[in-house]
Amino acid sequence: MGEFINLINIGKSIDEQLEQVGITTYEQLKKTGSKDSWLKIKAIDASA
Repeated sequence: MGEFINLINIGKSIDEQLEQVGITTYEQLKKTGSKDSWLKIKAIDASA
């Protein structure tokens, strides 16, 4: 598991999805933003 598992509202599956789309650090997540991060996840998982 990555470092996101300890953040509020981020469970194991979102942690794994973030890693799959290349977001592996909190700084990357912060820079990408929640909307664009979600869009990246949506591109690999239509059920997101």
